[in-house]
Amino acid sequence: MLEDILPQIGLYRSGEPIDLIALRDPFSVWAQAQEVSDADFAFVASLVGAFISEYLIDARAASVHLIENKIFVRIPFEGGILREFDPYATAAGLVRNKQSLSEFLAHV
Repeated sequence: MLEDILPQIGLYRSGEPIDLIALRDPFSVWAQAQEVSDADFAFVASLVGAFISEYLIDARAASVHLIENKIFVRIPFEGGILREFDPYATAAGLVRNKQSLSEFLAHV
């Protein structure tokens, strides 16, 4: 999904490796600037959720799991502690409230 959309919004050139860590801030600015209609809300929230998942896999060695038909991201911490959350519900809240994706990812 990201490989198809990021070139369309001008943040990535097709065929090159995607550096999600470098794209965190530019994508966050783009997402926060969007005026999202009700008809487009699910799409934008899904895009942000996909970014959260892939970013955390790359930056934090997270893993994605399907639990009772819902996608969850598990982030490992020291001492064998895991933090688990629904990236799509988180994305919906960020998009709805026009909150910074970059700030969220910096504090996860």
